Amino acid sequence: MTCLSKPDIYYLSARISYKKNKRRVSLVTWIVSCFDDPVDIMLYDSKTMSRLRQLFYKNSKAKDKRISIEEILEKKVIGKSQRSLDEQKGTDSGNN
Repeated sequence: MTCLSKPDIYYLSARISYKKNKRRVSLVTWIVSCFDDPVDIMLYDSKTMSRLRQLFYKNSKAKDKRISIEEILEKKVIGKSQRSLDEQKGTDSGNN
């Protein structure tokens, strides 16, 4: 059985890396998300990843628009989400 409690929303300071001119650039930026794990953010938080892609690649025609979140440096709780983590991830919570 999954927990249906409402997750926290975090303001995160994260180290990210992306490719620019055939080299990797690493920098620190902010992220607002219900997930506090870099892998979960990259897999399930499409809004944050599209914001980062737009921020760093703008309207570039770069073929490799991968942005990776390397680590979370700082985490601060700023509120509660209206949806459970299962709903955030898009998984079925057992409703057949």
